[in-house]
Amino acid sequence: MKWLRPTLCFVLLFPLSTVAAQPVALDGYVQMRRSLEAARDDAARAALERQAGAALDTLLAAARRSSRLVILAERRGGHETAPALETARLVAREGRVTLQALAGPRPQSPDWERAGVVEMGAYLAVLGRLLRDPALAGDWPAPRFDPNAPGPRRAIVVQLAIGEDEREMQALDGPPYERLAALAGALLEFCRSVPLRPVP
Repeated sequence: MKWLRPTLCFVLLFPLSTVAAQPVALDGYVQMRRSLEAARDDAARAALERQAGAALDTLLAAARRSSRLVILAERRGGHETAPALETARLVAREGRVTLQALAGPRPQSPDWERAGVVEMGAYLAVLGRLLRDPALAGDWPAPRFDPNAPGPRRAIVVQLAIGEDEREMQALDGPPYERLAALAGALLEFCRSVPLRPVP
């Protein structure tokens, strides 16, 4: 029953009324998701699910006022090859969301570029998907980059900030890259296809 102790301690330390009534830090929500994934006891899991749901609602409400989502994907065939870049930045301030996104080897003349105002509902929907994604609760230490390594290069960075709290996930290769690339690909597809209004 050793595995149960951290989960039960988490449930006792964070009662439902506290989560619902007070602001939730992004790091605290990530810890809830990790505890939920580790929980095996049905009662503890049910309590954590309620806590995580309340915390998610609180974070999304905070995201309306101040939040930022940045996605960067880079692929390079070799040292002599210009990198293929895709980057997007969504910023919410006091109920308005703006998007800036582009892709291509040359930022000055990108293959495609988008900028405009995103509907808040669409932004919160994609943010909710990110906050529920198992990748958010994963362990993402800064990868070690070797500038002299031969062969193709690729990198993924996903950065989420809500209020003063920030979480960054980055990967260069292997299973961590594949896992984060799937999430980043879905987020970039949203940025490519979401309807936009002109910036006033």
